[in-house]
Amino acid sequence: MNETNSDPYIHMAKLMGFGGLVPFVGCAVLMYSGSPSASIVALFANAVYGAVILSFVGAVHWGLTMREDRSPYWYIWSVIPAIMGWLAIVLLDIKISLLALAIAFTLAWSVDRQASLQGLIPAWYMQMRHILTAGATVSLLATAFAPPVG
Repeated sequence: MNETNSDPYIHMAKLMGFGGLVPFVGCAVLMYSGSPSASIVALFANAVYGAVILSFVGAVHWGLTMREDRSPYWYIWSVIPAIMGWLAIVLLDIKISLLALAIAFTLAWSVDRQASLQGLIPAWYMQMRHILTAGATVSLLATAFAPPVG
């Protein structure tokens, strides 16, 4: 993987990736606004957004596996984050789902780290994933542990 940090494609990926933290952080901030209606929307919005982004994190491996330079078993992993996100939203109380999503993001980061150590994903992507996972996880936890409003 010969990409450099000055590559315009990498620059765009980083811009979009870090921009993707805005809804996470925005929802967490709204939880502390004192507005019951804003808090309810932010609570559910952060959980749903977390599940969607978790699906995206897995889908990265689907796309990389299509290049046919790795084990097809990566296809299995690539759908697991989406299933974890969906189950968290469907089966759990909303605040518990936020905790489950934070755990799922950490698990996905761990799998990506192992893939990075094997040279299966670019170093720049893993560097970005450290920050994005921390931002998403902290925001999900801040949302889950926000005091009740009203």
